[in-house]
Amino acid sequence: FISQAVQVGVALDAMGKGRPVKVMWPREEDFTHDQYRPMAVIHARAGVIPTLGTVTGWSYRNVSPSILGQRGSPLGPKGDSQGIEGAQALPYNLGARVTEWVSHTAPIPVGFWRSVGASLNTFGVESMIDELAAAANADPYQFRRNLLTDPRWIAVLDAAASLGGWNTPVPAGRARGIAIGTAFNSIVAEVVEISAATSTSLKVNRVSVAIDCYLAVNPGQIEAQLVGGVVHALNATLYGKQTFVGGVAQSKNFNASRMIRLGEMPDVKVTLIPNPTAADRTKALGG
Repeated sequence: FISQAVQVGVALDAMGKGRPVKVMWPREEDFTHDQYRPMAVIHARAGVIPTLGTVTGWSYRNVSPSILGQRGSPLGPKGDSQGIEGAQALPYNLGARVTEWVSHTAPIPVGFWRSVGASLNTFGVESMIDELAAAANADPYQFRRNLLTDPRWIAVLDAAASLGGWNTPVPAGRARGIAIGTAFNSIVAEVVEISAATSTSLKVNRVSVAIDCYLAVNPGQIEAQLVGGVVHALNATLYGKQTFVGGVAQSKNFNASRMIRLGEMPDVKVTLIPNPTAADRTKALGG
């Protein structure tokens, strides 16, 4: 749209009509000529000793397009940071580990969506942790807790488990899941309770969120952001998509992107880890 506005402006100037130019795309053109969230294929392998609940090795590879690379930015020897964000330097005791990113040169234009690389990789990492817990016949919460080496992460995981009633009986017909991750200097864990799960649908009943953002200046605003994040995440997970045929985007308007309705909204509870007694501004800034 910038290029179009410039070209129209140049044409008007050549006609002696120097005027401001405003370009407006119809919704269908906007939907089909956008910058999309990078697609990714993630392959993870790991070894676990079931009797001990320990992980002996971890191999993780993310294959996805580079947002920065599409814009001509030099990536350096480690590639695109978005390819490993949320998958590297995690405080899990995973034994010997390797984390790789491979560029997929898809022609579809990609852009920065909320959480960027952490959303792709947190899903991949935590899904693999769940598989290891299942292989070790271990409780997913306790399995994570035993692997974690950072007390802040453990405190967030414990807070989410407590808020979500992890150790209480699960109501008939329901199931619970737990996950933890980090992005932009915050640590977040969630317990999600679902029901009526089929191969094509499910109902999300409860979402319990715990966050350590170090310094909480406006707790109410943080809670509102997290509840809104749950809404966006459910919409994206359950319904949001864009498909392509011959390089042409197929979803052209909001009517092709269903969203959760008011009656489908789960009960969301949020807890914040208390501010540290002695705050260090460098830590608050991620230093």
